[in-house]
Amino acid sequence: MFGLLIILFNNWRNQQWLTDRRLERMELEATETGSRLAGLLQHLSRKQQQRSAELEMAYVSLSPDVDLGLVCNKEGIVSCATHMQWQQMDVMQTPLAAEWRRHTAVLETMAPAFEWNAEKTSLLVMVPFFETYDSTSRAAVLIRYDAKLALVEVRADAWHESLRQAGVLLSSCLLLWFALDELITRRVRRVVEILRAASSKDGLPITLEGSDELSMISQEFAGAVTKLRIAENMVLEAAEQERRKIGRDLHDDICQRLSATKMKAEVVQGMIHEKDGKIAILAGQVAEELSESTVIARSMAWGLAPVGIENHGLKDALENVLRFVEKSYSVQGSLDYSDVSDSLSGSSQELLFRIAQELAINACKHSRPGVVNITVRMEGENVVLSVIHDGSLFSEKAAADGHGMGLHLMGQRLRTLSATLERTVEKGTRDFSISIVRIPPKNL
Repeated sequence: MFGLLIILFNNWRNQQWLTDRRLERMELEATETGSRLAGLLQHLSRKQQQRSAELEMAYVSLSPDVDLGLVCNKEGIVSCATHMQWQQMDVMQTPLAAEWRRHTAVLETMAPAFEWNAEKTSLLVMVPFFETYDSTSRAAVLIRYDAKLALVEVRADAWHESLRQAGVLLSSCLLLWFALDELITRRVRRVVEILRAASSKDGLPITLEGSDELSMISQEFAGAVTKLRIAENMVLEAAEQERRKIGRDLHDDICQRLSATKMKAEVVQGMIHEKDGKIAILAGQVAEELSESTVIARSMAWGLAPVGIENHGLKDALENVLRFVEKSYSVQGSLDYSDVSDSLSGSSQELLFRIAQELAINACKHSRPGVVNITVRMEGENVVLSVIHDGSLFSEKAAADGHGMGLHLMGQRLRTLSATLERTVEKGTRDFSISIVRIPPKNL
């Protein structure tokens, strides 16, 4: 826009400059033509070569700037003119009558006269000369120049020059835009994509090639993300190890103690049953509470360290998840399992189990389904986990408002596996919400 303003200002200034130059040139041309023609007509008149004088006047009329012209003596009789019908007419009967009347004094002073009209679109030149050797035989050349056509040409030239400048400006802007787009904008967009990819599950961000500042930023950022992912995986693995340790301690110590105490309470109940029925009933209640506590402790131990993965594989662990939700939330569970042990390492199977556990329990908590299905299968080289239920549509915001830590940990596990999570709804007689986790082969 600044360049266009400069071009418009330059166009106005250029028009002024060209107009002044053209008017000066026209005035100089009128002076030279009038003086030359007056001298030549004086020579031809003295030699009485009227035809030659008419021919010279015709030559003058060929100029595109000449509007009208005539030669008139002091009595006002036209001897030559650019229009043949004016010859031998009274000058007052021609279109130049007003100009002749204003400048009649020229025949007395014998000094040339030049006059522009107020708009500077018309120039009048009047040059006197002697027709004969007698000083009283005076005549004058009267020529009117029309500057309108010249001014139109000047404006056209100025606009053509401005259009050329605008073309150069546009070309320069386009070249600059392409250069900036190629060198900066596209690379900045790529850096933005890299920054966004850091929060996804698509693995580590790709760095830009080169040694410029943007490449250095992308490389440093990729390095920082790599270190962050490594630290996150270490924290996650440490948490899983601590889970397993606590689970084993619960299972191997507290659960065994609770079981032993329960058995002792049952023995005490049998010993005192015949002597005191009330005490026996109380001992039975203690045994029942110990039994329930044992079940709870075993469930906690299993949740912290699912022995199914270690001893029987991922399938048994997922079946335990379905038994847990069936018992706790009164839903009907089913498992479709294809063996993926050759594609998933032990730690990856445990992470996949945790993700399936979180998805199934969240569905039961927040969507209240009647049916929950867990599917594990291979699609090409990808391992795919699907959790399908017929409850209401799962809202991550609603879940996060209550227990956001589970979703946060699931996100960490997805990033560790470079996995993606998709949520869709299948419409039919009953709507089914589907959560699909895809684990790419490079992270299996």
